[in-house]
Amino acid sequence: MSQSAPGTTHYTRVAGPGVEMPTAEVMKNVAFYRDLMVDPNAFVDKADPTKRLPIKYVISTDNKAAPAGIATPHSFHMCFIESRAGNSPVIHAHEYREIFMPIKGRYRIFFNKDPEEFVELGPFDTFSVPPMLWRRVEQQGEPGEPGMVMVIYDNVEDPNRGLFVPQEVIDADQAAGFDPYAKSAA
Repeated sequence: MSQSAPGTTHYTRVAGPGVEMPTAEVMKNVAFYRDLMVDPNAFVDKADPTKRLPIKYVISTDNKAAPAGIATPHSFHMCFIESRAGNSPVIHAHEYREIFMPIKGRYRIFFNKDPEEFVELGPFDTFSVPPMLWRRVEQQGEPGEPGMVMVIYDNVEDPNRGLFVPQEVIDADQAAGFDPYAKSAA
């Protein structure tokens, strides 16, 4: 008999039920990256508040976060963010856990308000950011170099709610005479 590693569970395999589904139902659970749409209300770029980060949702129950490839019920939302080196949202916090995993390129996830506190992730490294921790993610590399990070918003009904920015960010936007977080027309 095989032994499980300490602290892990042993797989159990028993005869049991399963389901069959029509192909059309199964395909509601498949998202092809080429068909994903950019979220029109995504975070603005810190360097240029007139531009939004190209966020494409893969999974979002009932399309609550944005149009998604998979809208069937889940307890999380998942997206891909394509960015160029230097692109970043402003510092912000979420009421829920946010999980980052770079797919292409290197990303720094700055935490707290100190710009010197960060963890740098390469492809397939993962950082599960605790709820309410100030954070900002920035793709590293040569100027304009492309990258992609997968982001999972865990255990949240709508990741567009429970999102906070420091008052000084709001004050700076108002002083500049615009509201970069106003919803754009879909």
